Amino acid sequence: MKSLGLVLVLVLAAAAASAQELAPTRPAAFHVSLDREQHPVAGRLIGQVHNDSLLWVTDVHLEIRALDTEGRDVGRTSGWALGDIAPGGQSSFEFPAMPGAASYQIRVISYDVVAGPGAGG
Repeated sequence: MKSLGLVLVLVLAAAAASAQELAPTRPAAFHVSLDREQHPVAGRLIGQVHNDSLLWVTDVHLEIRALDTEGRDVGRTSGWALGDIAPGGQSSFEFPAMPGAASYQIRVISYDVVAGPGAGG
């Protein structure tokens, strides 16, 4: 495995799930990371979404922006974290590498709440 040496810019913002959300969303409810070791030949990047909230969530939708060395936007896509994410848990995601990208900004743009504190599950 070769390290791509990508500088990952993390965006710790999350959008509100719905008006029926069981607890308020705080900006650091999720954080996103990319694996340091990637498979450049496969052309895919793999990362994780970490759920720092007290909510059990699903359908976590991500926005991925590719930036060049000067911070200019060179591509944009979206993707999904796999499955449900328990409070304090994590899930993986993957997306195709984008031509010209020196770094990526990845943020959670939406999610659905499965259960909250005291819901038993």
